[in-house]
Amino acid sequence: MTFPIVSLERIEREAKAAAARGDTLNDACPYPFDEPAGAAFRTIFNEHRAALVALGVASTCEACA
Repeated sequence: MTFPIVSLERIEREAKAAAARGDTLNDACPYPFDEPAGAAFRTIFNEHRAALVALGVASTCEACA
């Protein structure tokens, strides 16, 4: 199985922007979750969303996890 080559910087930029906009993970992630890019996106998205919630900048969302 081959995976498209995507830089981690790009994945991080996309994931953080999506989390800041309040997008849901399923709507925001352009990569399959079973591929390395999708797994990285999910981790970065969830960590950034948690940080925003802790800062009081974003609210929690059941559909976002």
